[in-house]
Amino acid sequence: MGDAPRVAPFRSGGWAALVAGGSVAVVVAGLAARELRRRRGRSGGSAEAAAVEEALRRLDLAHRAPFSKANEAEYCEAVERWAVTLRTQAGEQVSPALRLGARAQHLERGAIPRSSFPEGREGYLRWRATVKKRQAQRVEEILRDLEGHLPPGCLERVKGLVGKTLPLCPRSVPPSGGSGGGGAPRAGDAEMQCIEDAACLVFLEQELPGGFADGKEDEKVIDILQKTWKKMSRQAGLEALCLDFAPKVLGMVVEAIFLAESALSPAWGPTWRCSPPLPVPTLSAGTREVLADTWRACLAAEGSFGEDWYAELQQDPRYETDLRHVLQFPVCDPGNIGKLVQALLDLLPSGESDARAPSSAAPATEEPQAPTPTPRFASLLRSAALLSQTYAGLRLRHLDALRGALVAVACRRAAPQGAEAQKRCRQSWEAFGYVVGSQVAPWLMLSDSVADFALAVASPLPTPGAGPCAAVQAAKGVALVEMALGILVRKQTLASASSAASASSAGGGAAIDRSAAAARLASLRQRACDAAVADAHAYCGFLAAGVFDTAGSEEERAARRAKWSERCTSVPLEVAAVALDGVEIARDLMLAVTQHARSAIGDLEIGAAVLRSAVDISMKTAQHNLKNPAAGGMEDLVAAAAALTARALALRT
Repeated sequence: MGDAPRVAPFRSGGWAALVAGGSVAVVVAGLAARELRRRRGRSGGSAEAAAVEEALRRLDLAHRAPFSKANEAEYCEAVERWAVTLRTQAGEQVSPALRLGARAQHLERGAIPRSSFPEGREGYLRWRATVKKRQAQRVEEILRDLEGHLPPGCLERVKGLVGKTLPLCPRSVPPSGGSGGGGAPRAGDAEMQCIEDAACLVFLEQELPGGFADGKEDEKVIDILQKTWKKMSRQAGLEALCLDFAPKVLGMVVEAIFLAESALSPAWGPTWRCSPPLPVPTLSAGTREVLADTWRACLAAEGSFGEDWYAELQQDPRYETDLRHVLQFPVCDPGNIGKLVQALLDLLPSGESDARAPSSAAPATEEPQAPTPTPRFASLLRSAALLSQTYAGLRLRHLDALRGALVAVACRRAAPQGAEAQKRCRQSWEAFGYVVGSQVAPWLMLSDSVADFALAVASPLPTPGAGPCAAVQAAKGVALVEMALGILVRKQTLASASSAASASSAGGGAAIDRSAAAARLASLRQRACDAAVADAHAYCGFLAAGVFDTAGSEEERAARRAKWSERCTSVPLEVAAVALDGVEIARDLMLAVTQHARSAIGDLEIGAAVLRSAVDISMKTAQHNLKNPAAGGMEDLVAAAAALTARALALRT
């Protein structure tokens, strides 16, 4: 742990007695101090290094006291190793206090049993506080006679680092996107934070894979990992992402990081946290069996799945210009690619999740229901996608290349024999790819910029297509109507619905309740955005379960196609209903805008035109879907489409 020569043992038996509180403490301490004074006089500064080594030796001996925890000394050496590594990588000096503070972590932690305090969190916190206070006292007892030989103030800092009385550096907020840096300058004690980082890394590196999660619910482990991540600096977080986790643990780590980063910045990714979970498309038992069999063959093949996946991506013309930077995030190490696929296959639901289906053409009128728990499969994908978007610049347009490489490499490594087996292999992995897309594409789409959204539409991935484009069109049309209303409000010319003067100034027409209109427009805009998400999800689900999943009987396949075809049809009808509501509000506002806010007339007229365009696109999409053979039994949607068509015609006259 250092280049300085170690001090010769000072009657180790007597020192062991001192560690245990024995009567020969004064004699041993005096011998140690006299030896250190002699060395300092002979070799100058080397005596300080010798004192540090002697202090480390004493701490190591204390870790082997009868009431010390098993492997306590090894744990503290690992904490010191990480602390030295982190400070060195940061270009900072490794002080003697840091080494001693790290080596004294968990010092004699077993001296005060946890059972001596009440059960529950309050009792646990009291026990921890008592243990830390005792540990600081024991450090002073063990090293007091060395204080004059250590650097000035060293012993006090060691006590603070062991007793956790020094402040940690506050966690910086996540960056706004595309890089791993960001956040405000960190205040606090850097060495205290370094030791906290080191302890967290030892937990993730040794304790977590060593059986810590055994017997615990996944949600409990994720909660613990989330709290661990919140305590770590960005530098330590990057180191954590480079650790070698098992597939299941890697999945839990990714979910925990997402939850921690979301909690640290309330404004970060609100749509992801607040939106209800999307149903995970169900794949047939036959397709899941093909996936399991071919994945085992993939793992048995020579070489690494992750390395082959990267090699496949590098053949894509988009790699150098648009993909390379996305895959430079530490967790995208080739070794983790196969682990992530394994984790997703293990979590793939055997039946559709309990999440509710996307909304239909009729506005929701039901009472609010309790939130539905997000399936782990969906939670892991959402977490991985948003983290990759925020720190590595992942965009929706990248999904086609990533999915294509997954399918190609899985089929090549599995190497099924025979044309039919090869076809089933490809279809199964295509289906899996679109199940993944059903959980990732909708959320990435909502946070894409205009330029990124246009690039995503232009990519070969079938979504976003006409449906999401119409939904986005409707949202923008509603927003233009909101703008016109906002101008009216700003000029204070729109009277309330209860004002008789307002009715008179409006030319005798019905008065307009500006608050109700604003609330209704905001609701319509949100429904349009939700419909964009629902459409991307529904079409990915249709491709996964209704097109590429060809296993099962004809009846089973028809049922899957019909279910997802219905969802693919109900969403554009919802968009059409939203857009028509927006057109009606624009019509009602026109007289007031003409009289009192002429500068907003253009925005209002164009907003209505954009909404009519969204109606046309959505109705054509719905009618096309209703002609599909899989659309049998959707009489309710046929009737809804006819009603919306009649309503649209009435608004045009």
